[in-house]
Amino acid sequence: MAVFDLALGALVLLFATSAGALMILAIDRIDKFRYCLMLSSAAGAMFFSSLEMMEHSYQGSNLGIMLLGMFAGIVALLIIDMLLPHIHRHIKKEEITDSKKKAALIASSIALHNIPEGFAVASAFAASAPLGWVITASIALQDIPEGALVSAPLVAYGVGAQRSVFWGIFSGAVEASAAIAGYFLLSSFIQAVPLALSFCSGAMLYIVFIELLPDAIEDGMWKIAGASFIMGILAALALASVLPG
Repeated sequence: MAVFDLALGALVLLFATSAGALMILAIDRIDKFRYCLMLSSAAGAMFFSSLEMMEHSYQGSNLGIMLLGMFAGIVALLIIDMLLPHIHRHIKKEEITDSKKKAALIASSIALHNIPEGFAVASAFAASAPLGWVITASIALQDIPEGALVSAPLVAYGVGAQRSVFWGIFSGAVEASAAIAGYFLLSSFIQAVPLALSFCSGAMLYIVFIELLPDAIEDGMWKIAGASFIMGILAALALASVLPG
């Protein structure tokens, strides 16, 4: 049953990212207001999910393991962010000196950018199915705008629309594969689950406060982003309350 839940959760991630990538065909209809709502509500859901993972990590280990894992997760995402192009920022209109090189960098970064999120789902399902579904739902909410934000800059940099959509869908496939591979790895080393949970909790906090929220409020929509962030938290809390276990 746990493997079935995991496989279904991986498909949800793939579907959410693919749906976002396909939105590139109508990207002109995603105005600043909708963009802010999507990112900030996803940030709220991911923030709640990060706290849930933090709690499960603490319950399964101790404070030291939880803090160590969170620190490692934040540092890992910081390093990835420094080494790879920041996907969300490339949606902005900016001068580029080498379009083909820039597009290649973005495409090659897609896989690494999504692996931590897939691993977060894996560690959550390894802990419990209810937690797995809470994390899957919150990441799926974030994957919809991210799927679009993967494909949109590729189009802007000269990649064809169909190929750009392909790379967006591919990012979802990598994320789903990381969830499945990570789950079987953690199933063999069950004692590593608390550390994996706290690692992913830290990584998700980095995504929320360094990537999603700054992008959501960069046009001055503080109140809208704040209200949507709270609604995202409440939506994730409601989902967690109806799941058994």
